[in-house]
Amino acid sequence: MSNILCGVLMLFNRPRWLGVGAVVMMAGALGGCTKMIQPDQLAELKQLRAREVQLAQSIRDGQSRKQRLERELSSRQDELKRCNDLRATIQSRLSGYPGNLGDPLPETPPAPPVQKKGRK
Repeated sequence: MSNILCGVLMLFNRPRWLGVGAVVMMAGALGGCTKMIQPDQLAELKQLRAREVQLAQSIRDGQSRKQRLERELSSRQDELKRCNDLRATIQSRLSGYPGNLGDPLPETPPAPPVQKKGRK
């Protein structure tokens, strides 16, 4: 590479038209070396673009699923709050009743026997 650079610099010491011609030739030679895309690279690029579309769809599906689950979670949390409020209300009402409501009832004496009346 340094030989090429030295050659170009030496050309600039010669008459101006030689230096300009050398620069134009080098630009043309370097510009013609542009690498073209190969068929296998093009196929890989198409595969990558198809994969990108699949991944973008997967991301959208995941986001919509996340939103649906967040709505369901919010609904269940609201239901839980209502149930806890109802439970607290019932607990406060039950605390007003006497404590012996759950105790077994005392035994009652047996009823007196019934006498049958005879026919007259």
